[in-house]
Amino acid sequence: MKQVLLAVIIVACFSSAVLAGLTRVYVIVNMDDAPIEILKFGESRGEGGSIPTEEIECKNKTDRDIEALAIIMIYYDAFDEKEGGLRRISIDLLKATQADRLLWGTYGSRFVKTAMAFVSAVRFIDGEVWKADTKKVIETAGDMPELSFLSETEMLEIEKE
Repeated sequence: MKQVLLAVIIVACFSSAVLAGLTRVYVIVNMDDAPIEILKFGESRGEGGSIPTEEIECKNKTDRDIEALAIIMIYYDAFDEKEGGLRRISIDLLKATQADRLLWGTYGSRFVKTAMAFVSAVRFIDGEVWKADTKKVIETAGDMPELSFLSETEMLEIEKE
C-alpha cells in the first residue's frame, strides 16, 4: 500500500511540474510597411477556461478591404533554439481600418519559451498581394531585446515557414 501511495505522489508531482511548463514570452514583430498591425499576440482561454488558443488581434492600417492574410508564428525552446513554426491564414474579410481578433489552436509544446509572430502576406479585395520582405523582418526582429538571442542565420529559417 505504501508503494502505491508513493507512486501516486510521484506521478502527481511529475504531472504538476509537466503541466506548469515554461512561462512564454510573446513577441510581435510589426513592419512599418505592413498593411496589418498585430496589436496582441498570446495565449487565451475560451469562455469557462476551455482549451487554450493562440489569440492574435490585428488591425487593417489601410483604407482598403483585405480578403486574406497570413501570419507566421515561430516558437523557440528553453535553450533559444527553434522548436517549430506555424503559418496561419485567415480568409475573414477585414474591412478598411477595422481591427479583428483571430483565434487558432495553440502550439502545444511545453518547452516553448519565446513565441514570435509577424504578418507574412496580405491579399486585398481587388486581388493585389503584399508580401513581407524577409530582410526587413530580420532587421526589425534583430532590434528587439526579447529576440536578441537570434543570429541572422536562425532568422533566415523564417523563409522556410
